[in-house]
Amino acid sequence: MSQIEIAQIIEQIKQEITVDSNGQGKASIRATARLANIDATGLVRSLKTAVDNSRSKLVEKLIRKGFEAVEILGWSQSGIPDIAVATILHYYGYEAGKRCSEQALLACEAFESIGVRAWMQDIMGWTKPATQPQEQPSTPALPPVEQRLHTLVLAMKTLAELTGGRLNPYMEQQFKDYAGNLLAEHNRKLLTPSEERWLGVVNFAESELGKKVPLSGAHYRGHLGTWVRTFYPQLGSRQETRLVNGVQQPIYVYACHEPAVAAGLTKAVEEFFAHPSPGAALRQAGAFTRKSLVTA
Repeated sequence: MSQIEIAQIIEQIKQEITVDSNGQGKASIRATARLANIDATGLVRSLKTAVDNSRSKLVEKLIRKGFEAVEILGWSQSGIPDIAVATILHYYGYEAGKRCSEQALLACEAFESIGVRAWMQDIMGWTKPATQPQEQPSTPALPPVEQRLHTLVLAMKTLAELTGGRLNPYMEQQFKDYAGNLLAEHNRKLLTPSEERWLGVVNFAESELGKKVPLSGAHYRGHLGTWVRTFYPQLGSRQETRLVNGVQQPIYVYACHEPAVAAGLTKAVEEFFAHPSPGAALRQAGAFTRKSLVTA
């Protein structure tokens, strides 16, 4: 039997130990017997002699420690106080004669060493230092606009070389639109520094939610913008002129820096893609009775 094994036993009986608001602990009969490596039934039988004329030596030792006989009798129901547990371990470690156990002795020694340490800490006014909160990893920032544009130019150049100068016209225009809008956004922030982020709903869906908004089909990108304006008009009505397919066009943009607006857009986008036929729903709502703006 080693101190490591004692620690393992303590871990096993932890659920049968309680500590009240004053820091006073109690252990069950079973937990105490397990610590001392004795029979729990025998321990109960010994404690019950507290109200007999012929008391066990263990009970006599407990009474000398200041415990009342009636109190000892109730431990099988209420649990054994921490001081009494130490007394029982000491008894079965040193004084029980043939019933002494090596495990009780080792447990007693382990708790005695803890007691000395606690005493030294108390007289020196030592307190456990507060746990230092772990530093949260910093959120990586996007590279400067100039660097992103440079990377974009190099990527376009590489694509052109790989395709022999025959880039997909739509892809090429997307690159140009992205570069133009990136510069426009950068210049706007330089003129009016702020944390505001105004995005079209398609841009929001693709950049913030990772959605791929198609150019045609049931979930056509034009229908997405109409969906937001029809069913979520409270999210805003601001319009800006931006590049769309190489042409400056007015589009609806939304204050994505505001949590309520971002949450509303997220809900709208998810509903749009979850609907089997958003176009039919929009027609039923009368959304196509007037001309709509572009919603990139």
